[in-house]
Amino acid sequence: MTTAFLNARVFDGRNPTLRDGLVVLVRDGIIAEIGEDVAIPDDAERVDCGGRVLTPGLIDGHVHVVANSVDLTAGVQWPSFVFAQAGHIMRGMLDRGFTTVRDAGGADAGLVRAVEEGWLKGPRLVISGLALSQTGGHGDMRTIYRAPGEATHDRVGSMIGRICNGVAEVREAARDEMRKGAKLVKIMASGGAASVTDPIGNTQFSGEELRAIVEEAVAWNTYVMAHAYTPRAITAAIEAGCHTIEHGNLIDEATAKLMAEKGAWLCPTLVASDILTKFADKYGFSDTSMKKIAFVCERGLESLQIARAANVNVGFGTDLLGLELHEYQCNEFTIRAKVEDPVDTLISATSRNAEMMCMAGEIGEIVVGARADILVVDGDPTTDPEVFTRHGETLKVIMKDGAFHKNDFAA
Repeated sequence: MTTAFLNARVFDGRNPTLRDGLVVLVRDGIIAEIGEDVAIPDDAERVDCGGRVLTPGLIDGHVHVVANSVDLTAGVQWPSFVFAQAGHIMRGMLDRGFTTVRDAGGADAGLVRAVEEGWLKGPRLVISGLALSQTGGHGDMRTIYRAPGEATHDRVGSMIGRICNGVAEVREAARDEMRKGAKLVKIMASGGAASVTDPIGNTQFSGEELRAIVEEAVAWNTYVMAHAYTPRAITAAIEAGCHTIEHGNLIDEATAKLMAEKGAWLCPTLVASDILTKFADKYGFSDTSMKKIAFVCERGLESLQIARAANVNVGFGTDLLGLELHEYQCNEFTIRAKVEDPVDTLISATSRNAEMMCMAGEIGEIVVGARADILVVDGDPTTDPEVFTRHGETLKVIMKDGAFHKNDFAA
């Protein structure tokens, strides 16, 4: 299948300046040619963009596609129901222009295959499997109400995490998740905001355990993404060799400098805490959880400014929970626009996220040889952060791997 996009203003994913009047030729799911004088085959489907902006498909570097509820307690719903709703969540992401997402805990290889084979409509899934959590860590959401002397032998801590302790167990857990199809390893390296039993200031896993997990990931030619909020937790994760820091809302200048020196990545998820503060009453969060959520929310924009000032590599994530809250995914653009130019956020959500996920040149760019993940947009997302917030209404074309998910120009 060959498709030619004509008369486009192209945002290539890296250059903040749009290039006018270009032809983008797609052949067999790959971007084959880009230029002003591209020879268009007679059998090509022609899409006249009418001077609209053509961009790479968006990438969300931190999602939970199985998080159909803000309650992540394991076993509270039938797995079949959870995965059916995951299909709805993923379809919504693709409708909003996200052609690739990195799942940070919960999605499995079955969902990956279902999307790849077309049984479910959704973005390309890059999964971490179940996140690794120590006992009492951010992924341990087991009940604390047990009879005297009753042991907690189960190792499933939540819908998105598994429990492991000590070097031998963390090695086995990392190997097991990769054996089951994970493309990277996710760890909980600090306390969390929405969880109840782990204070936000906690560090989680020892240095020895962290290094063992990183060693296993590197052995599989991949990397570790680390949930971490505080300077102490971020520093421990970075010094152990973790590649990305998720959230990082409480980062300070010294820690940001260390991240820059190590070439590590920050994946902010500012919309997650922002939305939870707005829906707190509806979902019945405890006072303890709400204090933590409000605290990290207040520091979110400052953390992004600190990271940018230190030249930290910055990606783009959302981390939304709950079936209806996923609809606010694109609010990350408007929140970040308070402290950075919209084009910088857009670059984070395209080419920079591709780099963060070790997929540079494959996704997130309009360049020859990249996968044909393409959006045609009413409006200019390089200057207007609200373009993507209209639930896909501004997207005239959504193409993934050279196939149209949406084409408003079709006869």
